[in-house]
Amino acid sequence: MLLFLFNSCQKTEMPANENPDCLNKKIIEYKNSDLPCETGKSIYRYTFQGKYVYVFNPGDCGADMMSDVFDEDCNRICGLGGIAGNLMCNGENFWEEATDEILIWEE
Repeated sequence: MLLFLFNSCQKTEMPANENPDCLNKKIIEYKNSDLPCETGKSIYRYTFQGKYVYVFNPGDCGADMMSDVFDEDCNRICGLGGIAGNLMCNGENFWEEATDEILIWEE
C-alpha cells in the first residue's frame, strides 16, 4: 500500500505525441530559450473553459514573472502572475476554474 501511495504522487511528463504539433514546437523553443530562472521552469496542461490550455511557467527566480497561457492552437490567451499577481484569464479566475492538471515538462 505504501508503495502505491509513493508511486501515485510522482510527477510524470506527458508524451510529446499527445500534444498538438504547434505545441511540441513551442515546447522545444521554450526548453532551448535563455530563460532567466535556473529552477522551477515548467509547462502544465489544464482544462479551462471547456478546452485544453497550456501554462508556460518561466521559473521561480522572480515574483514579477508572468506565466503565459496558450490554447491548443498555440494562441496566447492570457498571462498569469506578474508584478500585479494576475489571476484572471478570459474573464475568469484561472486557478479557481482550471482542472485536470497534467505535467508536460519541468526543469
